[in-house]
Amino acid sequence: MKIAIFGGSFNPVHNEHILMAKGIVKELNLDKLLIMPTCVAPHKQNNVVLSGEHRLNMLKLAFSGCEKIEVSNYELEKGGVSYSYQTVEHIKRLFNPSKLYFLTGSDMLENFPTWKHPEKIIENATLVLCERRNGEFQTDKIIDRVNREFNTEVIKLKVYGEDISSTKIRVYNMLGLSLEGLVPKPVEDYILANDLYKGNYCYEYIKNALPIKRRTHTAGVILTALRYAKKLGVDKEKAELSALLHDVAKYENVENYKHLVELANLPNDIVHQYLGYYIAKTKLNVCDEEVLNAIKYHTTGRKNMTPLEILIYVADLLEPSRKFNGVDALRAEIDKDFEKGFVVCLEEIVEFLKLSNKQVYPLTLEALEFYKKGENYEIT
Repeated sequence: MKIAIFGGSFNPVHNEHILMAKGIVKELNLDKLLIMPTCVAPHKQNNVVLSGEHRLNMLKLAFSGCEKIEVSNYELEKGGVSYSYQTVEHIKRLFNPSKLYFLTGSDMLENFPTWKHPEKIIENATLVLCERRNGEFQTDKIIDRVNREFNTEVIKLKVYGEDISSTKIRVYNMLGLSLEGLVPKPVEDYILANDLYKGNYCYEYIKNALPIKRRTHTAGVILTALRYAKKLGVDKEKAELSALLHDVAKYENVENYKHLVELANLPNDIVHQYLGYYIAKTKLNVCDEEVLNAIKYHTTGRKNMTPLEILIYVADLLEPSRKFNGVDALRAEIDKDFEKGFVVCLEEIVEFLKLSNKQVYPLTLEALEFYKKGENYEIT
């Protein structure tokens, strides 16, 4: 019997998990694939994860009727921190398979040497890498390092995961966006019926303040900011809050704020960033000046920006729903070298505004001049 263990938080399960699971069964010619939700993942002990009961129920709905795929509650029943070596040993004792595979993603494989007793996993199972398409990890180098260190042979699957994440599901739901195409319909119904993944008061404010199209953009900015936050050394909570509120004033009537003299004579395209600062501070009680300034300068930029300000500027420009000519090239520049890519973004914006006969705000010109000098700054 050939068995594989597909573990994770599954917070929540989504369509890509299902497609990956079916592809894994086929490629490895499995007799059984065990979907194993963690109780408490060692690497996620500080993260808020939904109860095991809800995650297990959604998994059962998602994989109902899937041949050779079984949802296991072993780690949830066991309780406590879910150490993979214990799970592997348990499954080997329970089934005595002729071949046991343990599935891991690129990020987890990179940290595999730091796991609890990784050698015991190697003794009892073969590691299998499931990577995302267009992922940011150099997986071949990671595999070589693990192979050398543990004298093993990691299998790299041909099946790839697409760009859907549980984080995306949670953000979309908190913003009141449809989950159609992201999770199976029974899972979406379960989330809504049980009122899961509710956002805080800032998310609720944005749900009421912005139309669907702008909330979709906001979700993209949040996800893009979270993707690059670690690379820039930015706190993820600050990145999420700044991205969430960056367009909070986009549809406000400026006439209602005539008492704010700093809004007078501002171009229509940028007034919302200054008004957003005010609303976040006075209506939503945001007191972190770093977050407030990320909102305040997300459209124009300025010289000597903080890493958080740069992150939100770039995320706003390049989030997935942006479709302008050249956006893919800019994304590639950012992925290749964030600091140089940021300068290219500034150059492209200034060039676009000039060609469109639009006013280039002085702060943007100052930012471009400052960052083109290069030696004056480091983002991280």
